[in-house]
This record gives sequence, C-alpha cells and structure tokens, in this order.
Amino acid sequence: MLQTQHSTCESNAASEAETRQAKRACGNVPDRLDAPPHEIEHAANIRLVKSALSTRRGSGIGQDERRTGKESAPTERQSSPDGSASAGLPMKDIDRLREYAIAENTRKNYEAQWGRFVGWARSKDVRELPAEPKVVAAYLAERFEKQRHKPATLRLAASAIGYFHRMARLHNPVESYDVRSVLSGATRKAGGIQKQAEGLTERDLDAIKKTACEPRRGRGGLREKESTARRRGEVDISMVSLMRDGLLRVSEAAALKYGDLEALEDGTGRLLIRRSKTDQEGETATAFISRSTMEAIERIRNGASDEDSVFGLSRNQIANRIKQAARSAGLGDGFSGHSPRVGMAMDLARDGCELPRLMAAGRWRSPMMPAHYTRNESAARGAVAQYHAAREGRLRE
Repeated sequence: MLQTQHSTCESNAASEAETRQAKRACGNVPDRLDAPPHEIEHAANIRLVKSALSTRRGSGIGQDERRTGKESAPTERQSSPDGSASAGLPMKDIDRLREYAIAENTRKNYEAQWGRFVGWARSKDVRELPAEPKVVAAYLAERFEKQRHKPATLRLAASAIGYFHRMARLHNPVESYDVRSVLSGATRKAGGIQKQAEGLTERDLDAIKKTACEPRRGRGGLREKESTARRRGEVDISMVSLMRDGLLRVSEAAALKYGDLEALEDGTGRLLIRRSKTDQEGETATAFISRSTMEAIERIRNGASDEDSVFGLSRNQIANRIKQAARSAGLGDGFSGHSPRVGMAMDLARDGCELPRLMAAGRWRSPMMPAHYTRNESAARGAVAQYHAAREGRLRE
C-alpha cells in the first residue's frame, strides 16, 4: 500500500511538473497550477503577439534579441516539438489569422514601427508590452524633437503600438492623456496642417506631355537615346493620366494589371480597382477612364497579357518618376506620387463637383482630406465669391 501511494505521489508530482512546463511553454503563464483563467489567457496573448512577430525572418525584433541576448519569442523552430504555438495552433495558421486582421501594407508598416519601439524600449530598459503611457509619450516626443519626424509618422507609430496592445488584449496606452498631448503638441509645433503634395492638374499634365519624351541626362551625365526617352516618356504620360482619371493612390497604381482595364466601343475604358486603402474588406471599385488615357495605355502595352503589370514599377519608382516628370516639365518641386490624385480632385472641385460626388470618385470615406485638397477651389465658389461676382455684374450693368 505504501509503495502504491508513493508511486501515485511521484506520478502526480511528475504530472504537475509536466503541466507547469507546458504552461510556461504556452506563453509566460504564471508558475502556479491554480492561476486564474484570465491570467493564463492574458499571458498567452502576450506570447502570441511576440510569437507572431518573430516569424518574420530578419525582423528588427529578432535582430535586437540576438544582439542583446534577451529571451526571444518562439519562432517556428523554437516552438514545441509538434510545431504548436501559444494558442495550440501551428505558426503558419497564426500567420494566416493575422492576415485577416488588417491590410497587408498596414500590417507591414505596423510591424516596422513596433520593431522600432521595441528596440527603443529595450535600450531604455523599460517594458514594451504592456507599455506605460508615459513611456509611449516619451518615445514619441523623442522622435519628434531629436529625429524631426513629422506628426503623421508619429501617429503611425502610435497606431502600431496601440494595435499590438489590442492584439494582446491589453489596455491601449495610446488612449492616455500623456500620449494624446504629445501628438497634438507635435502637430501644433509643426505648424498645424502639414504641407500637402502639389496637385498635378490638367494644365500640368499638358506640360508633362510636351516634355516627357525629350532625352534627359542621367546621374553620370550621359544623355538618353531618343528611343529610350520615347519609351520612358510614354510610360510617364500614361501613368500620370491613368492615376488622374482613376484618382489612384500610388499603391493602387503599382498593383494594376492589364486585365483590370476594359475597353469600350466608344474608346473610353473602365478600370477595376480591386483593393484600396479604405477597402479593407476587398470590395472592388470601378473608375471611368478617358479616351486619351486608354490610347496612351495601348501605346505602352506592346502585346502584354492581362496578367502583366501595367507599369511594372514599385510605389517608390512611381513616385520618383512623377517627381522627375514634373521637374523636367518646368513645374518645380513639391510633386509626389500623390499629386495626380490631388490634382484631379482640384480640377473636379473647380468644375463644380460637390463633396459627396468627389468622395465617391476618390473612394474617400471621410470628407476631411478631399475638403482639404480642394479648399482653394471651394473658396472660389463660396458665398463670398458669388457675392462679389454678382456685385461686379450689377456694376457693369
């Protein structure tokens, strides 16, 4: 009997040890068998955030942990022998779940910003998750004061920090008074409204059409061949024209394929925009494309298939091409990949397009940005402008 009891005790002790070890492997769970369920879930959620981030090869967080020698979150190889992670799922399934949470580009931006915050927090020997509000506020203030980052960049960093806290079911420090004060103060010190990209209007497009195909000199001073300049210029013209007609963001233009364009009998076209910044559910939008733009697109297609990229350029390359095209046309600096979208919004407002129709054309969910882009055009059609126009008409009579 005593031997049986002793064996049972040893078995129970081994079972408790195994359970305790399993709980620790599942996510920093408190080393108590009677830990409340909410504590276990809370700790597992934190491990899930770190584990999901560490699956990106060569991420800033992983590099930082290798340099500092601090404990890293389990990667696919570091997880339990059966490949399971903190939620009892394979790492590939956790990655798949993360893809449903936010858009791909947003996720990448958030992960980059979060990695930067983690590195800063560890250099200051403060906790990054959960982070104290004053820690986040100090981080954002340092980026603004010492690194001269713009308020929009600070807001992106704050959104990333808040996102990963929400993933871990933790209180969001970004909602605190300290963080909100830093963000509003940075905006105030930066001069309120940030300088927007120059709008590339119809008149500017005409100037680009006249100069785009002229040979340019590269960085080495070599002059382009006539044929090279012609091909490059035709791409620039079609790119700016299509981005204006569709009020396209740079990411939307970079993702376009020839199969997204449909030519109609009257020479105009319809552009299928499969995903946009404000279209997180993947619903599509259709944009009208003018006859002249369709002709410009056809000149650069050269037998490309429906699955081929229209421009074959990255977002940065598109933005740089637009800047250079505007500069070569004598339009000056200040243009960016956002300029065709802004310029078309300005042209539409100048032509009398009301804000709701403008929002629909540009796929804006909020009236704030289109109203900001077209504020000068709206003022020209406002009550005071109409009053003076009517008064001048009466005086002429």
